[in-house]
Amino acid sequence: MTDFSTLITEQFCVFDPDYVAQKASFTAKLAPLQDRLIAAQKTGNSMAASDQKMIECKWLLLYTADWKALETKLDAFARSLDNPDQAWAEKQVASDGSWGPCYDQWFLKVDAMIDAVNTLADAGQPPEYPFAFLAPIATPEKMISWLEGQKTSRIFDDGIDRRDALGAVTASLSQMCFKSEIRDYFRNNVKGFDLTDAYINAYKSWLDEWQDGESGYWGGWFDTRDQGVLKSSDLSLTFHNISYQHGKVDLWPEIFQTTLAIRDGAYPFGWKHNGDFNNHNNYDVTKIFDLGWDQVDSATQKAASKDIALVLHWCLTKSMTPDGGFIDDPTFYNSVGAAYYYGVSFLDQAGYFGTTAPFWTDKPFPDGPALCCKIQKNIKSEGLDDDEAKAALEKLVDACGNCT
Repeated sequence: MTDFSTLITEQFCVFDPDYVAQKASFTAKLAPLQDRLIAAQKTGNSMAASDQKMIECKWLLLYTADWKALETKLDAFARSLDNPDQAWAEKQVASDGSWGPCYDQWFLKVDAMIDAVNTLADAGQPPEYPFAFLAPIATPEKMISWLEGQKTSRIFDDGIDRRDALGAVTASLSQMCFKSEIRDYFRNNVKGFDLTDAYINAYKSWLDEWQDGESGYWGGWFDTRDQGVLKSSDLSLTFHNISYQHGKVDLWPEIFQTTLAIRDGAYPFGWKHNGDFNNHNNYDVTKIFDLGWDQVDSATQKAASKDIALVLHWCLTKSMTPDGGFIDDPTFYNSVGAAYYYGVSFLDQAGYFGTTAPFWTDKPFPDGPALCCKIQKNIKSEGLDDDEAKAALEKLVDACGNCT
């Protein structure tokens, strides 16, 4: 099995022989700025402009070797931290209908848009402006052309790993096409983008062709020049394609076997980050298993149950504080609220808060409801009010009621 993490680093080094040293240097520059942002967010200020600049810095650091652009963006990020008045950066942009005015990368604006649309749909509010910024994928032909252009990276040639852009746009398209409430929202409220049945069918056909017949997974492809094109098995991209299609995908036995086989690999080609488990990935894996549970045999179910129990123990003993808080990992999450959101999402998906046995085991967890309340109180006491913290709180209230 190809070690894609090593392969990608090697390909970047072909493009820039000084890549490893440059990446380490910029990682050290980004860390203290991110710490300042987290401290500000803990006061209840989402710091939207700074957050967007930080996210783009992380993309430049992890998916490119464009050190000049990263230096410029880091300087802008640092300056932004001195101004706490950033609510303007959360609003839709009048000129093109996008969100994320501090992003330079178009795909990050798409990612910000789908988050905003989910919020607007929940509130029953239409957007203020037409979605003109979606022009690059506005027709089936343009959409497929854009996706095909991002599917295969040639890092040795241009110093760009296209995986993150591909993942952000396909996750957004999958919500637009397969989540009924988002599909209806686009059709009833969004101007400047025509989400037709033909568009949805074209996207579904492209997704089906992208799925790898051997692994059952989806992932970025990498042109290595000397080894040809290699297809990765990407946990996050696979999760989104399965989840937003509500499990209506092919090759479930292969999907389970690949998921089990990559447990100890590094994200996104495995479950682990910095050598340990991670609640975001734990959630993805557990939901994949849940959606395909009835499509595999009992031996496969038993193996999956054993691994869910393993990551549940890790979550409760390693990722949490005794008072019901989640330990942030700024090398993975973009905000403190995100650490809470994915911790809560994993425990909820694993059925830990419920009073009946979840899909993967034969007994409920008696300590679950009490922990649900402790996490609620912790979110409120920390004053977390970004979108992800609010979403975590909503899941907790749905699971065990309002504990105040």
